[in-house]
Amino acid sequence: MKQVYIILRPNRYYETKKALIKNNFFSLSSKEVLGRGKSSVDYVTKDGAKLSKYNKRPFVAKKLMEIFCRDEDVENLIDIVKSVNQTGNAGDGKIFVINVEDSTRIRTGESGINSLM
Repeated sequence: MKQVYIILRPNRYYETKKALIKNNFFSLSSKEVLGRGKSSVDYVTKDGAKLSKYNKRPFVAKKLMEIFCRDEDVENLIDIVKSVNQTGNAGDGKIFVINVEDSTRIRTGESGINSLM
């Protein structure tokens, strides 16, 4: 079982969620976060003009999605997220995959992978 953290641009959140649901990844949590990568972000308008007054901002708004899934579903999950979010530009996001030892569904007492299904 895996825990997958997906950090992405807020304007890609709904399209990502729609693609995940279409591919049977229904259960997820999300929240708004602030952060940055190793480089600062250049803000550019639709017409290509740089907004230099914003370049000194240390953090940018992002969405964080958290999904628990079976080991065999991780590659498909990553492919779906990349297909929606990969633009080739800095700030496209990150995906982190973490091993999960166990889980328990409180209502039924089911544990392990059965608690996710």
